[in-house]
This record gives sequence, structure tokens and C-alpha cells, in this order.
Amino acid sequence: MKSGINSMFSKIYLKYDLMNHLMSFNFDKDWREDAANEVIIEKDKFNVLDVASGTGDLAIAINKAAQAKHKKVYIYAYDFNADMLDMARSKFRQEGMVNVKIEIGTAFKIAHKSNSVDVLTSAFALRSFANVKGDKRGLQKFISESYRVLRPGGKVVLLDMAMPDKEYQRSFFKIYSYVMLAMGSFVDRDTYAWLVRTIKSFDKKKLVKDMKSAGFKNIRYRSLKSGIAYLVTADKP
Repeated sequence: MKSGINSMFSKIYLKYDLMNHLMSFNFDKDWREDAANEVIIEKDKFNVLDVASGTGDLAIAINKAAQAKHKKVYIYAYDFNADMLDMARSKFRQEGMVNVKIEIGTAFKIAHKSNSVDVLTSAFALRSFANVKGDKRGLQKFISESYRVLRPGGKVVLLDMAMPDKEYQRSFFKIYSYVMLAMGSFVDRDTYAWLVRTIKSFDKKKLVKDMKSAGFKNIRYRSLKSGIAYLVTADKP
């Protein structure tokens, strides 16, 4: 991923978790729990590649969901930003997670072998992939790479935010986005202004279309609590 987005996250990583909780009214925890529950597959032992793992909250949620279902899971926490991963490393240590490996790499050329991953996840990164300056095919590259590394029968679980489907929720978000900008200005105004813009501009229909073109089947989309977050799951045949 381009250095511009990388540097933006390095500006906000210390406050990233706090801002997510505040701006979402703590709904982000429920959203990750929903995503983590989708990750649990029939296998008693499986691996998960968490792309754009950031500060590790989704990886932690996945680990807890697996424990609750008495499953053994090995997680690769994969991200391009070393500062975010340093935060994740500390949190994994606090959770006593020894079943996780931290990896630095790009989502557009994932450093894993083809057909090697049972489940691939990503939370709150699709908008970044779709808005890399000078690369209009960023999201398509990520989807293609996701398909490549998944084993036949593997599953992808994608969580992100976009404009809600219902008009009253869209109207509320348009107003609330100014509050988000005001809150974000206390950390880094330019970064949070960019993040708000990516929510408003993200095309969910194009995401589904690109996944179909890549070869994914059984694509399932649903809105989550508040309407602004959504979850997409699909299978590699």
C-alpha cells in the first residue's frame, strides 16, 4: 500500500482504538463480534489470515469466538503499518495469545502461498484499498489476492462502513459526519476527514460485483447495528 495512507495511520495509531469506540458509540465492538462469529467454520482446527489487522481487535475477537466454540485457531495478523502492529502485539500479549503471528506486508500482494488459508478476514480496510492515490484497482487487487490465498472451500469475511441503505439512517449520518470531523480534529483533522469521505464514497455494489468477477460464490451481504456498518461473506469454490 502507498506510503501516504501508511503515514496517516502512523499519525493516529495511539488514539485509533479510543476514537473507534467513541465515534461508533461502542458499536464497533459488536460489529467485530458479528464478524468473528462468521469466521468460525466446521473444522476443529483452522487458520485465519486477518488482512489489515491494525491494532488487533478483530484477531482478539476471533480468538475468543473460537475458544467459545472449542475450536483451535491460528491467526496471522497481517498489516502494512508497523506502529499499528506494535499496538496489536502488546494486546495479544495481554490476552495471552500464543496462537498468533504478526506479519508486515501489503494487501495487494499477500505474502502467503496460494490455497493456504482457511478463512481470510479484514475489518475497516476496504475503503482504504479503494482509495489509494494513483491506483484505482486497489480493491480489486485485494479481492483477487484474497481469492488466491484461500483454499478451495475457504471463506472470506469482510467488515467495513459505508453509507447506510435506509434513507433516515443516511440523513442521520450526513449530520453526524460533522461531529466525527470535530472529534477527529483533536487527533488529526486531515486523516479523519479522509476517513469520513471514504465512508461516503464507498460503493458496496461494486464490491459485490468485483467479488463475483474474482470467482467468489455464495456472496452474502447484511447491514449491522446502526446501519453504517456491513458484513460481507463469501466462499471460494
